[in-house]
Amino acid sequence: MPAASRPAGHVSRRRLLTGAGAFGAMGLLAACGGGATEPPVQAAGPAASGAFPLTVEHSMGATEITGAPQRVVTVGFSDQDPVLAMGVRPVGVTDWYGDQPYATWPWAQDELGAARPAVLNRGAFTGTPDYRYEEIAALSPDLIIGLYTSMDDTQYRTLSRIAPTIAPPAGYPEWGAPWDEYTRLAGRAFGVPDRAEQLITGVDVQLEAAAAANPWFEGRTAVVAERQEDGQTFVRSPNDQRSQVVAALGFTIPPEIGELAGDEDGATISDEQMALLDRDVLLWNTGFAAPQARRDIERAPLYSRLDVVKAGRSVFVDDPLVSAAWTWGTVLSLPTVIDALVAQISAVLS
Repeated sequence: MPAASRPAGHVSRRRLLTGAGAFGAMGLLAACGGGATEPPVQAAGPAASGAFPLTVEHSMGATEITGAPQRVVTVGFSDQDPVLAMGVRPVGVTDWYGDQPYATWPWAQDELGAARPAVLNRGAFTGTPDYRYEEIAALSPDLIIGLYTSMDDTQYRTLSRIAPTIAPPAGYPEWGAPWDEYTRLAGRAFGVPDRAEQLITGVDVQLEAAAAANPWFEGRTAVVAERQEDGQTFVRSPNDQRSQVVAALGFTIPPEIGELAGDEDGATISDEQMALLDRDVLLWNTGFAAPQARRDIERAPLYSRLDVVKAGRSVFVDDPLVSAAWTWGTVLSLPTVIDALVAQISAVLS
């Protein structure tokens, strides 16, 4: 699950909306279209009409898009970023965390421009998708985008009854596709794959330059950790986007962390297991956490005994904007975090 703000007592990401609830929503869809308040139309984006019709493959199959979408709703937690990056301004977006205007962080405000999308799930983050079908249908979408999310067959069918729906990229575990695959899928959906590749190349160049400027990163081990509850640490798996950024800089995420996480995006360990965090660099993503998170970490009995802590290589990424850009891990947010993250790591390794 995308635990930027993994609340105490969170529900596992695999506990999705129940089939009964989803099927119940099906019966309400017809009632949603007629009396809905019509939101303002947003700019559709740069796709040339000649790119359509097109078929987009994804984890739930393939979706035909007959014409350039005009009314796009994003239902993934960070999907507004890759969609906006394609020059498309959604009529509806899903709120993750941070209470940002129109659920859009500063790094994407230029792309949002004067658009004013409806915000779904404002302040209702629970760690698992909450597809509010009636609210989505009321926006009269002609395309629904669900990239950074989980989606079962029933949810996909329900959304597809409202409008053609793009599910997460195929071939990856839930929440586990790399940032560039989300970008490519958005580019294909809007008929602008070249634009997606250009943006991906721009971020890759920045990552490669950062790695080249810090050759001492190469081959060193690093662990990305978060603190959501006292006494427990969530360790990010190698296929989580936070770890992927660190790996792109030259670091190695220990394979045993991946084994511990399995096909999840990370694993919870107790403070008694903190020895698993003892690597060349320990990166704490704490910018979104409660103010006492760092104090709780430093009070843990084993923490001060770790060699990485004794050597001063335990790094707290506590700037809210940098932490958020790292957590979102999108084609728009990554340029915000790369230099800041590298600066903090270099300070303890150089």
